[in-house]
Amino acid sequence: MTENTTNKFRPPIVAVMGHIDHGKTSLLDKIRSANVAKKEAGGITQHISSYQTEVKLKNGQTGVITFIDTPGHAAFSSMRGRGAHVTDLAVLVISAVDGVMAQTKESIKQIKAANIPVIVAMSKIDLDGTAPEKIKGQLVEADLTPEEYGGQVPVIPVSAKTGQGIDELLAQILLHAEVMELKNEPDLPLEAAIIESKLDNSRGPVASVIVKQGTLKLGDIVFAGTISCKVKALVDSSGKNIQLAPPSTPVEILGFEKVPAVGALVLDHPVEAVVDTSVKKDFTDIPRLPIVIKADVEGTLEALKNSFSDDIDIIYAGVGPVTDHDVFVASAAKAQIFAFNVSVPRFIKNLADNEKTPIIESKVIYELIENIQAQVLKMLDPTIEETTLGEGKIIAEFKIDKVRIAGIQVYKGEISKNDAIHLKRDDKIIKDTKIEGIRTGKNILDKVKATTECGITFKPYVDFKINDVIISYKK
Repeated sequence: MTENTTNKFRPPIVAVMGHIDHGKTSLLDKIRSANVAKKEAGGITQHISSYQTEVKLKNGQTGVITFIDTPGHAAFSSMRGRGAHVTDLAVLVISAVDGVMAQTKESIKQIKAANIPVIVAMSKIDLDGTAPEKIKGQLVEADLTPEEYGGQVPVIPVSAKTGQGIDELLAQILLHAEVMELKNEPDLPLEAAIIESKLDNSRGPVASVIVKQGTLKLGDIVFAGTISCKVKALVDSSGKNIQLAPPSTPVEILGFEKVPAVGALVLDHPVEAVVDTSVKKDFTDIPRLPIVIKADVEGTLEALKNSFSDDIDIIYAGVGPVTDHDVFVASAAKAQIFAFNVSVPRFIKNLADNEKTPIIESKVIYELIENIQAQVLKMLDPTIEETTLGEGKIIAEFKIDKVRIAGIQVYKGEISKNDAIHLKRDDKIIKDTKIEGIRTGKNILDKVKATTECGITFKPYVDFKINDVIISYKK
């Protein structure tokens, strides 16, 4: 073991950050040899996850590292920021093909705000079209000067597919940890940060935490704000029940009386929340879109709420499946229900239909947010007019190479590749998307006209059904 894993020093806590689809989860997947990346809908990590792993390098060096895998979409800037405050070091993953992009820049802002060291992992280095020198220039422009250009930021080419650069990246993390001399303080008063929380149907409220100082023990009485917990179980990142969690340990806590807030500190004493009543906003003259939000975990729910502007009126928000209570609350407020990654039982869908309450389901968060933002835009500026270009009905569905394709009968106008599309069901627009591709048989087409039957793919993906109507339009 290196020094940072002895009793004197604790393992480093590392946040892995960056743009969506740049390979953060794939990189961690390679490090811990667990198939996590393929389980993520939409190609992005939907929640923060954390784990601790023992590292054994080819040069004989060993150590322990705690990783926090942070989401990559802009909606999660608050979650990234919180993760950065928990962590000692950041690994910024940037595609060697695509370079610095929007969420990369947001991650850089969070890293700088947290004032923590950063290592750049230049991912996908095994692919064609890489441009390492261009990306290093982009890093200079972002005030992250690579070491080879005279700066202090290591830039390491890596490949989650071949394993190239993984040992060097881990060695750099352990080197930084040794230089930082992270003190191991198991005897100080407990302080642990909640990085995820949820209501589990079988286990009750569950909080995922990383211990910052002190030691969390089975049977302890702890608090997240004023929410109390007698620790009934501690589950480590490998799923094993443990008796205690020292500093830098990620662990699930069972025993909270209710689901605590993500970002809260777990302490050995209660802390009352301080409410600032000095500023009040007047929304009387602002049209607002009423919505009900249900999400699978507290961290996602918080990120969703933080991504909305004052134009959104959140009537109710909660964790867990959509219930009859949600439907009745939404119906009374003439609101829509947005359900992220949670189940909607058939009898609830029937109830919602009877109450004329739309339920919009999604497993990809940025699509859900874009849906809401599009509705707000129309609400705020009703003078925006749309011109219908074409209409069609979904009469079949089939798959080619695991891609779900809608069989369309075009009955009005013309539908073209890249057209903006409304998806209607029961005379209600339930989703906005675009035409990704059109084909008839083996022929790939740019457009189709009325009376034509064709196969169409959508991007972003939509969960279409037979008899849904698509409307192609322009503003």
